[in-house]
Amino acid sequence: MTWAPSNVEENEAGFTLIELLLTIMVLGIVIASMTGLYYLMQVTQTKTAHYDLAVRAARSEIEDLRNYGYATLTPGSTINFSSSLPNQLPSNKSGTVTISEPATGLRRVDVTIAYSEYGANTTIELSSDIGFIGLGIGH
Repeated sequence: MTWAPSNVEENEAGFTLIELLLTIMVLGIVIASMTGLYYLMQVTQTKTAHYDLAVRAARSEIEDLRNYGYATLTPGSTINFSSSLPNQLPSNKSGTVTISEPATGLRRVDVTIAYSEYGANTTIELSSDIGFIGLGIGH
């Protein structure tokens, strides 16, 4: 038995330059998409953390006002508590409380916290009722 050479030519073995370039382009698109997704996740995580801090600060302010008592709340007044907001919130933050009297023996406190990040303004608004005899929860 004699050995016969293969019919496969040398240039048919391996990948062509076009196949390699196409693979590199596809991988580049995938990596770029993953980078964009990672950035979006980081921005979302930061926004969520700031939102959570703002809601906690608003709830804390409401609890402080409840602890001060009904008699210390003057209808028509506004309290600015911007200086006591968490340092982790963006630097352009503001916090205000507006006190009203929707019914006799009932004070409503409307807490508003505002800040802006990534070019968008965010406003958190919480309300609660504080009664002469007891506590009530608004919306």
